[in-house]
Amino acid sequence: MPIPLPPGIEIIENAPLARHTYMRLGGPARYFATPKDLVQLEQLLLWAAGFRLPLRVIGGGSNLLVSDDGIDAVVISLRSACGGMTFEGDSVRVGAAVMLPALAHAAANAGLSGLEFAIGIPGAVGGALQSNAGIGDGRCIGNLIESVEVFGGRGFITIPREELRFDYRRSSLRSSGVMVVGATLNLAPRPSEDIEAEMRRLLEARQASQPTAEPNAGSIFRNPPGDYSGRLIEAAGCKGLSVGGARISEKHANFIVHNGAATTRDVVTLMAEVQQRVSEHSGVWLIPEIEWWGDGPNPAAFRAAPPGADGAAGLALDPR
Repeated sequence: MPIPLPPGIEIIENAPLARHTYMRLGGPARYFATPKDLVQLEQLLLWAAGFRLPLRVIGGGSNLLVSDDGIDAVVISLRSACGGMTFEGDSVRVGAAVMLPALAHAAANAGLSGLEFAIGIPGAVGGALQSNAGIGDGRCIGNLIESVEVFGGRGFITIPREELRFDYRRSSLRSSGVMVVGATLNLAPRPSEDIEAEMRRLLEARQASQPTAEPNAGSIFRNPPGDYSGRLIEAAGCKGLSVGGARISEKHANFIVHNGAATTRDVVTLMAEVQQRVSEHSGVWLIPEIEWWGDGPNPAAFRAAPPGADGAAGLALDPR
């Protein structure tokens, strides 16, 4: 029996998710909802809970891999409900759906420094807070947080910085059972021209070293302590390795790109092959940095390291 949809909220049934991810792969979501404000968001969450429908929140889709079969869930875009930002003094209050490059540009225009590193990260604030997005020199969004606004069992609440934990590519917000809707970040005054110059330098370095012109999901694996996944993958002879239409980038070995004819199955099969080859070559089991969306058991590449493998690359991802 069809489930009646809540009135007034934009909801699309069987919505293809490939168009919402940087990888441009994956099947449909049972429902794709775009509430226009926090009132509609709360109504949507109550509706989903009433019919016991699982929920997922999608931001920029840059760190995401969706099953070819799609997912039996309500996928929520917060671009309308949580898409604003307000500067006050040396801080900014920003919605979870704001893209990091847009926030970095706005901060530069306001003469506020701290977000320069975010100019080349194609993700939204909400996802960045859960993964503590950053770059290789140690700069990350967690270092800037004053507080985070979430929706959970107690409704809409604000969590101060001291109650949060930010680690390498992970925060206590991940798999916490709450939905991030916004945050307040502390920045520092700096001449706008200096900020813009640094952002140009970071973008040029990114374009020179990463395959930005081809569909990809960003870094595929986390860096192990004291080393780099890209170096380990290249040392194991995996540059250019392909499965179907997916291949390891010749420009940066920790990126998987595709020719437009790939499937998600190609990507996860290639990931598993890389994990095995790196393990045999260096003894390190690489842990995915990207997030998996799919029903049923996770594919092999997203499971815990097999018995006897060195899990030095970090902890296994929790599905969310």
